[in-house]
Amino acid sequence: MLTAGLMLLVFWAQPAAPGKAEPVRVYVFTATSASGQHTDEEKGRLDAVREMREALGKKKGLTIVNDRSEATVLVEVVGREDREGPMGGFGGKAVTRMGDTIIRLHVTEGNADVDLKGIGQGTWGRAAKDAADRIVKWIARAETKDPSASYKRGSDSPPSTLMMLPVA
Repeated sequence: MLTAGLMLLVFWAQPAAPGKAEPVRVYVFTATSASGQHTDEEKGRLDAVREMREALGKKKGLTIVNDRSEATVLVEVVGREDREGPMGGFGGKAVTRMGDTIIRLHVTEGNADVDLKGIGQGTWGRAAKDAADRIVKWIARAETKDPSASYKRGSDSPPSTLMMLPVA
């Protein structure tokens, strides 16, 4: 029994396999007032933090941490927006809410940062899932690029141009 316990301890103490990457540690937060009294806008952002933590927690390769100092990626919820959708066809009644929900984020990893948003139709969970997908894609791109490069939008390539061709 003792040897089985020692073998189990040795197994758990071994470092991760060389081909297996360490998960990215993510800390999700929002700015709040020092008074402790939250405005409606702050309450909405705090709800968005909860939604983002749930959505990012389901992503492979990411670990949600509760301490900012443990994180390699910081996700700040900057804002939350609710856009009204089209009105219903009969007398203006809509059975299902069709407006867009938007969660605005500022994501930082080392010296790289980017502003992202997640858009969902009808629920905040859908917006958080979209934002989580965008964060995962940005992290993957940021890790494959040169760490000394700037990650600001448009700095990695010349601006695109629209070319008008004659129609025959």
